[in-house]
Amino acid sequence: MSNGKIGAAAGVLACLVITRAIISLGNIIIPFSIDIIDALVVLSAATLFVLSAYNFILEKYPDTRDMLPVFSGIVWIIIVSSYTILRYQPTYQASLSVLVTGSFVGMGWWIQAITTAANARRSHTLNIIMASRTSSEYQQQTRASSKIYISSVIPPELAEWKFNKSKPEYQGVVVPDEIEEAISGTIYILNYFEFLAQGIRYRDLDDCLLRECFSSILAGIERRGFHIIIESQKTDPRNFEGLIELCKAWNKESVVERYRSNPDNAALGVRYPDDNELKRIFSPQPKGKTEKETALPSAPSLATTDGHPVAPSPT
Repeated sequence: MSNGKIGAAAGVLACLVITRAIISLGNIIIPFSIDIIDALVVLSAATLFVLSAYNFILEKYPDTRDMLPVFSGIVWIIIVSSYTILRYQPTYQASLSVLVTGSFVGMGWWIQAITTAANARRSHTLNIIMASRTSSEYQQQTRASSKIYISSVIPPELAEWKFNKSKPEYQGVVVPDEIEEAISGTIYILNYFEFLAQGIRYRDLDDCLLRECFSSILAGIERRGFHIIIESQKTDPRNFEGLIELCKAWNKESVVERYRSNPDNAALGVRYPDDNELKRIFSPQPKGKTEKETALPSAPSLATTDGHPVAPSPT
C-alpha cells in the first residue's frame, strides 16, 4: 500500500513537471495562473518526499510507528509553508529558518529517544529470557509439566479439582503426586506467559524478540492448559486474558476463544489420564490407603471431537 502511494505521488509529480515544462517552453496561454501548477508541483513533491521518508524511517526504526504519522504531517506542512514564504513573503525567511531548524532538531531528538527506549526494552527482554533459562524453579516446573503433558492435555475433571479442592465431593480424592506436580507446573508456565503478555501489552518487553523465542511453543502450552484456563476464568474472566490475546497475535487464533462456548468438543488431542483412571482417582479410597500407594495411570486416551475419551484397545 505504501509503495503504491509513493508510485502514485511520483506519477502525479512527473505529469505536473512535464506539463509545466510544455507550457513554459511552448509559450502556451492557459486560462488560469501558472502559479497554480507550480503549487501543485510543490504539493506533489512534498507528498512524495514525506511518503519516502516515512517508509525509510519506519523500516529502520519500527518503534517510531506511533508518532511517525504526526511528524510526517508536520514535515509536509513545513515544506509547503517554506515554498509559500519564499515565493510570496520573503521577508519572513529568518522566522522560517528558525521554524525549520527547531522542527528537525525536535524530530531528531524524538527518534533518538524512541530508539534508546527500544534498545533498553530489548535488553530487558533478553535478560528475562536468560533468567528463565538459568532459573532452577522455572526449569523444575517445566520438567514437571513436560514429563506428563508434553504431548497431552489436562482433563477437565482434574482442572476442576485443582481449583475446587475444598468442595465436599473432592474430600478424600487422592491424585498421584506426579500428576499433581505436572498440573502445578503447567499453571506455573501459563502464569509465566501471562506475565510476558502483560509486559508486551504495556511495552515493557519487546514483542518481536519474544515472538522469535516462544511463538512456536505458545500454541502447545495453551492446548496443554486449555481446561485450566477455562476453569480459572470461571472464577475471574480476566485470568489469562493476556495469554489468550498473545495467542491470537502470534498464532492467528486462540483455541480457548474458539472453543470457549463448547469446551467439551475442543479437538485438543490426547487426555491424560484416561476416563477409566479418572474414575478410579475420583472414587472413594479405602481407609488406610495412602497417596503413594495410588499408581499412575498406564496409558493416555484420545479425546474425540464429541469430547468423550477413547480407551486404548487391548494388546
